[in-house]
Amino acid sequence: MKNLTTNIKFVILALTAATLFTLQGCDTTSVDDNGNADHADAVGFVIEQNNAEILRFENNQFQWNPSGTWGDYFRDEIEGIVVSPDVIELTPNNPRGMTPSVVIRWLDTDGNKFDLPDLSEEEGGEYWLDWEWEKVNTLTDECTEEAREDLEALDQIRPANLEQHGSDGEWGFHFRADHAGEDRVRFRLMHEHGAAAHSDFTSGWLNVVVPHDDHNLIDENGIYMHERNKCRTDRPRD
Repeated sequence: MKNLTTNIKFVILALTAATLFTLQGCDTTSVDDNGNADHADAVGFVIEQNNAEILRFENNQFQWNPSGTWGDYFRDEIEGIVVSPDVIELTPNNPRGMTPSVVIRWLDTDGNKFDLPDLSEEEGGEYWLDWEWEKVNTLTDECTEEAREDLEALDQIRPANLEQHGSDGEWGFHFRADHAGEDRVRFRLMHEHGAAAHSDFTSGWLNVVVPHDDHNLIDENGIYMHERNKCRTDRPRD
């Protein structure tokens, strides 16, 4: 009986330790607005440009332009962010078709913003940004400019994309407009890499609209004639 009691106590202790490890294993090491290290769980996010909020996702709802600074990203009667020539670089001298770099920051349960270490996997970073579009990048197996400009396919493929460059860090990126249309994207805060990678937080779907504006670098089919690689979706960096 003594051995049985000892074994039961051992199992209980082992299960308790395993439970504590599981609960603590995904704590997010973060830095708040005051530069203090903290532990928090992401339950929402904001996207900022020049330290001012473009949008906020909190309590499973979106707020558009909370800072009152970035009205050009939104239009009346459109639910979602609008990626148009008002916010992208689309001029004959600079036809990049992208917004300036924006940054995603995370929200804790109290609605406070916090940042995660800006370290790549090679630098030992545990956390990274991932995203998912509802529509495919192209209907064909091979992504070419011709496939992206197939008029019959335009409504079925995503009209916008995201680009992330080395200078953007782990949490910065650009919206890029490719052709007139609408899609939805959601973001994931990923933890660890390889086979152990998992999402600590997955957002709701964000509506992204590319308008068919009257512009000298938007053709009659609503295709944005910029210099960027429209097949780029993009985790690799330049």
